[in-house]
Amino acid sequence: MITKVYNTLGADENMPTDSKMISNAVENAQTKVAGRNFSIRKNVLKYDDVMNAQREIIYGQRRQVLDGENIHDNIMNMIEFVADNVPNMYVEGENGEINIESLNTEIVNLFGIDMLDYIKENKTDSNAISEELKRRALGVYFQKEEEITSEQMRELERVVMLKVVDEKWMNHIDSMDELKNGIGLRAYGQKDPVVQYRLEGFDMFDEMINDIKFDVTKILMHIRQQGEAKRQETVKITGAALEAIHSVDGGAKIGTDVDRTVRNDGPKIGRNDPCPCGSGKKYKN
Repeated sequence: MITKVYNTLGADENMPTDSKMISNAVENAQTKVAGRNFSIRKNVLKYDDVMNAQREIIYGQRRQVLDGENIHDNIMNMIEFVADNVPNMYVEGENGEINIESLNTEIVNLFGIDMLDYIKENKTDSNAISEELKRRALGVYFQKEEEITSEQMRELERVVMLKVVDEKWMNHIDSMDELKNGIGLRAYGQKDPVVQYRLEGFDMFDEMINDIKFDVTKILMHIRQQGEAKRQETVKITGAALEAIHSVDGGAKIGTDVDRTVRNDGPKIGRNDPCPCGSGKKYKN
């Protein structure tokens, strides 16, 4: 508005602004801009406060693991949590009947335990299935501990926990960044973006925590002993545990020999020789 007035009057740009009205207008504009910038910075701090609260929880867990604390009780709670929640995920219909085949497949996938007959007998009682699943899962876990030795099992629990927490946390950070980039659109629905960021962020955090529990349970329940168990240094146990984590889908194995080098016992085949598979192509193809 002031610019239009100056242009209409043909005033020189170098002319001093002695008008009190113009000075007040410029001051009000500067105040509004400063207030807007402050509001933006304040919202950024509020977003950071949400992430800091979540970061303290995750880093607290990591410190427990890195300090070598015994997290066996935490692992037991995770196994029981998964066993409690899995049957309820497959309750269908008004009668509360359970999808038998799907539930048993999920239990085999997570725990390596076949409960098909028991589920058929108790297909309307998810609580009974949860209690039986917990009993069997803990029994299998304690048996693994006897085979591997409790010392190695405690080390494996720490390694698996650290591996899963780090992976899930990095993915969660990316998801929170994406949420923050689009959360401003909530204002069009008459909702405070900061409040929505806090609510949706903690829902995502809870989902991440549940994913950690499921993945830790799955990995530890599929670990099995191979070969003679011997006492090893912590760094060697850690290496074996990491190998086990990456091979969990096929049944993780723990042994003293982690040499994965492939050795060909037969004669060496040239690159241009016919492939022994009988395809008629050269071996290099």
